[in-house]
Parts: sequence; C-alpha cells; structure tokens
Amino acid sequence: MIGKLRGFVDSIADDKCIIDVNGVGYVVFASSKTLQFLQNYKKNSSEVNLTIETSVKQDAIELYGFATSVEKIWFYELNKVQGVGAKVALRILGFYSIEEIVSSLISSDVKAFSKISGIGPKLAQRIVTELKDSAKKIGVAMNFDVDLIDKDTSNIAGSKIVEDALSALENLGYKKIDCLRIVTKLIQEKSDYTLENLITSSLREISKNKII
Repeated sequence: MIGKLRGFVDSIADDKCIIDVNGVGYVVFASSKTLQFLQNYKKNSSEVNLTIETSVKQDAIELYGFATSVEKIWFYELNKVQGVGAKVALRILGFYSIEEIVSSLISSDVKAFSKISGIGPKLAQRIVTELKDSAKKIGVAMNFDVDLIDKDTSNIAGSKIVEDALSALENLGYKKIDCLRIVTKLIQEKSDYTLENLITSSLREISKNKII
C-alpha cells in the first residue's frame, strides 16, 4: 500500500496527474484544487509531497492524492455516504473548499451539493443528513468557530429569518460561508432581529471585516 509520494510532477490531466518518483511514473487521481496546487510544482520543476490513498479493486489499483491531510480526511468522510464513490468525492472537494463543505453541512444546505455535476437532490440530501455530525465533530480547517455555529443549530442555522438573510446576502455577491458566520454571531448576541435589521447589521459587519 502506498501512503505517500515524493517526486516531480510529470504531467497533469483533467482528473489526474503523473508523479515521477526516481524515474517511475505514478498515475494519481486528485481533485481539481489539488491539481491546481500542483501546477506551480510542475512549472518550477520542484519536488512535491502528496498524501496518498491506495484503492485496491478486482481489476485495478488506483492512487488518490491530496495536498493536505485535511482534504484526505474529508475524502474518507464523503466516501462513507452510499452513492458517493471516490470520483464523486474528488469532484466535491474540487468544487468547494473544505470550509464551504463544512459550512454547507452545518447549515443543511442541500442545494449547495446539488450544484455539483452528478449529484442529484436525493444524494445531496443523503450527504447532508449523514455528514452533518461529522462536520460538527471534525470541522477542520475552519476560519470561524464551528462550536458557535453548532450551538442551537435548529433555532439558528435552520430558521426562516436566517435563511432569508443568507439568501439576500448571497444575492449581493457575498460568500455563504462568511455570511453564515456573521449572521449566526449576530443572532446569538441578539435573538429578536427582524429580517431587515439582520441584513443591515450583517452588511455592517461585512463592511467592518472587509469581506468581499
């Protein structure tokens, strides 16, 4: 079993790359984000370290590469969901950042996963339902407080006012991950917000924190 590769990036394709290790080329499947990360190593002809997951099948041995251990952890988690194979997991990891995946799970944002090619509404719902607790437990690499968002989730992240406020802020061009952090913080500090006041206060916080 191969758990790590250190070598030079020989070539990069749509969903895989070849890592040259002492003259031996290993075909490694990876997310689009990891492949993008590898572009600089290829351009500079410098060595790269990749964490590897080896998948042994009846007719093939496949290698999956990750730029970070965090990405590998979530590859494992996504693969736990029935209907999410290795390739779909990589597609998810390439479509969203880890922070966005965790945020979508915590806020039960089924539509976020439905946007990914090959994932229908039923599978998206299954992903959210089965991995929501994983997001709360291991919410790794988050740039906001997972515990804060997790607190009383049913009354906050899932409330109508919060959903409407997030929708309005997203329509203004702000990322849902940033909006969720700010809206949740405001709601926990003051629970009697009207929708209009919540949006106004959120915009004030966004401006204060210089979030684009």
